[in-house]
Amino acid sequence: MIHQHIKSLPHHPKRVIVISLIIALAIGIFGYQKINQKIYPPVVPDNSSTNNYGGNASVSNLTLEFLAGGRIASVSVKAGDKVSKGTVLATLEAENAQGALAQAQAAYETAKANYQKIINGATGSAIDVAKAAVHTAQVNLDGITKQQNILVQNAKTNLLNSTLAAKSNTDTSITPPPITGTYVKNVEGAITIVVNQGGTGGYFTIGGIENGTGVVNATVPEPIADTGLYIQFPAGTSYVGTAWEIDIPNTTAPNYLANYNAYQSALQSQSEAVAGAQANLDQANASLTALATTARPEDVAMAEAQMNNAQGAVEIAQAALQNTIITAPEDGTVVSVDIAPGQIATPNSPAIEFTSNVSVN
Repeated sequence: MIHQHIKSLPHHPKRVIVISLIIALAIGIFGYQKINQKIYPPVVPDNSSTNNYGGNASVSNLTLEFLAGGRIASVSVKAGDKVSKGTVLATLEAENAQGALAQAQAAYETAKANYQKIINGATGSAIDVAKAAVHTAQVNLDGITKQQNILVQNAKTNLLNSTLAAKSNTDTSITPPPITGTYVKNVEGAITIVVNQGGTGGYFTIGGIENGTGVVNATVPEPIADTGLYIQFPAGTSYVGTAWEIDIPNTTAPNYLANYNAYQSALQSQSEAVAGAQANLDQANASLTALATTARPEDVAMAEAQMNNAQGAVEIAQAALQNTIITAPEDGTVVSVDIAPGQIATPNSPAIEFTSNVSVN
């Protein structure tokens, strides 16, 4: 009866598709549950030791184990070592698991390519034209995005450099030292300059959004850290003990409002230009999708089911490889190591005693 039922399926392609998708879903769910059971077994805290490998519960003492058996390849910690969460503590020889994963990944790539081939080959030359339109729209979007980013950055640089000047909050009778250069950072705030006397000459310290020091020079402008700005203290005036502030941007500058409006305009233009280019790309992709739907639904569904099955196999192989590795589940300290390279490990046998930094509530 079973053989007769299977032989009758080709006469009902839609039924084949539905059954294949149900089988693929069941395999995926089963594999996912198994993977999570292996990688994340329950953690049950107690006052001595607790089995744990990747669990999220807050624990104090843990016993870490391999979830697979085999010859131990490496042990990278010793008793007393402090490690962070995710650090690899020990591994098994895993050539077979690595090979299985490589094969599963290759099978997935083959299934994915087959699925894409079915989609791409749906309408021949018409879909090639649609693909070219998508490519053109993508190139156009990338170009406009890059161009608009440059325009916005230039406008912001002009805004941040709105006639920069040093201002004193304590002594307004002293002529402010001139500020020259172009501010090259993209950080807003205030740079503070405090002039001090030291040795044979004065020096200044830099604070606020920058840090550093400089020499008080009356003839040559001195750099203000790596901001691109320079400060010069004119001869004939003692600046020792004075403090100066450079606001970035300088909202009291005569050209601030014009630069601010130009920056806002650049942001608006960027938003509109990029949105328009994105809309063109979305339309091109929609046209391509509409053409691709002319492929036979049963062929597309079958290829998609095969691709999903192959992806599930990759996840299972990844979990099998992960079972050959012990990693630190939390930040903590290695208490003892009961394994050594070359030994044969059995699944779920105590390997490393570990104390978590997370306290049990």
